[in-house]
Amino acid sequence: MRAIFLDPAGGIGGDMFLAALCHLGLDPENLGQALSQAGVETKLWAEPRRVGGLAGMGLRIEAATVQPLRHLPEIEAVIERLPLSEAVRKLSLEAFRRLAEVEAGVHGVDMAQVHFHEVGAVDTLVDVVGAIWGLEELGVAQVVSGPLPWFSGTVSCAHGLLPLPAPATARLMAGKPVYPTEARDELITPTGALIVDRLATAFVPGPSGTVLGVGVGYGDRVVEGRVNGLRLFLYETEAGQ
Repeated sequence: MRAIFLDPAGGIGGDMFLAALCHLGLDPENLGQALSQAGVETKLWAEPRRVGGLAGMGLRIEAATVQPLRHLPEIEAVIERLPLSEAVRKLSLEAFRRLAEVEAGVHGVDMAQVHFHEVGAVDTLVDVVGAIWGLEELGVAQVVSGPLPWFSGTVSCAHGLLPLPAPATARLMAGKPVYPTEARDELITPTGALIVDRLATAFVPGPSGTVLGVGVGYGDRVVEGRVNGLRLFLYETEAGQ
């Protein structure tokens, strides 16, 4: 069985996860075409990047028009129109409903009132759907992760200045193993935390099996004192595991 071990020491963002899958051989162009067919005109491509002497990939997203604010029903309608497998659509819908639930709890409103500003942009549709679709394309049946790095500081968003981890991220990190760091930058984004919450089935020290490849995905931000990169280890599990 093919599996992915997620090494989150350098942080986790949805774009970093998808970029790392591209470094493992995924072609994101088909996802861009699928979104365009669903009414969200988008071009996607991965570009080589090198940070601190380590080669990897970064993700580029180009939307044809400025995207509107979207509530959950609008997001669901886009996903339902995607010409992707039923399994990808189902898991993507579950992920966005989970995110809406978390955002509603954070802001003290009903799920129907949650409007996806940063979350409703093309970037997050690409990140969430792309993660689920990309794993299917690469034949990955299981995702496991190392413990998550804890961080502090503040971040500016549509709601103003918020403490780190951002409230939605903090709720999605609940129940997961963490360890302290000195980082005062956003190591884990809400989308990154959502991917871990929805896809990681266990938290382990490392992969157990035969390593087939290593993918490195870089984000656009510069994080002081560390490489803002996510490593994914593609491996084949041993029989019986």
